[in-house]
Amino acid sequence: MAARQKLRILCFGDSLTAGYSYLGSAYHPYHFKMDQMLAMAFPDYEITTVERGKCGDMVRNGFLTRMQECFPPAKKDDKRPFDWVIVLGGTNDIAFKVPPQEIFKKLTEVWDIPLRRGCKVLALTVPDVVGDGKFKMRGDADRKVLNELIMGYKKPNLHVYDLHDAISLTKMSSTDRKTYRDDQIHFTPEGYDLIGNKVGMALVSLLVKQRVADLPPAKRRRIFKNDDKLFEEETGNPESLDGGYVVVRRTDLD
Repeated sequence: MAARQKLRILCFGDSLTAGYSYLGSAYHPYHFKMDQMLAMAFPDYEITTVERGKCGDMVRNGFLTRMQECFPPAKKDDKRPFDWVIVLGGTNDIAFKVPPQEIFKKLTEVWDIPLRRGCKVLALTVPDVVGDGKFKMRGDADRKVLNELIMGYKKPNLHVYDLHDAISLTKMSSTDRKTYRDDQIHFTPEGYDLIGNKVGMALVSLLVKQRVADLPPAKRRRIFKNDDKLFEEETGNPESLDGGYVVVRRTDLD
């Protein structure tokens, strides 16, 4: 029996990665749902996920040191401890009025640590916060600048997923907000599952693209035979927040 292909993932960040909820009485990391989606999409993979979310941590102060700790000096038999590193950070920095350009510069240094070790990085944009008033307006402006910097960054093996847009408050009904949001910053367990759903779909698409790119052209064409077929799930509302399916077409991979 052939050995299963290993997929090693590091989820790195602050309380939003740790899954902080209900004033710390519950922790429900988003990778719980993400792992389920990956296992369904790739039953032949042996998936291992390590979560390194630290409540209250900031990109400016703590992220770099903690990421370095995740990548000790390389051993001869394993120079790359993870295949993918997913990074979400900046919420606390924005709250403490750290300039978005400074946050972004530190994020690039954090991303560079796994990139130098041959890992792929999935950088996430920073989600909305709930509230109103001048404090939120200033935070929203800084968050917009930071997210635009993240979205515009290009580097080999670094990929960006716009989590802010995927779970935007503007796409949530009042019922959704009660279901998914816990307080101004954090999410309910259902909200973290929503994040895991969205991040999982993004990572599945990237992994499919990677697998297809490794195939000979003829086999690649056979995989995408009848590629214009419309699946029943695709007829739903494209703005739906809780869809849990992934449809990958050849045009998505070109």
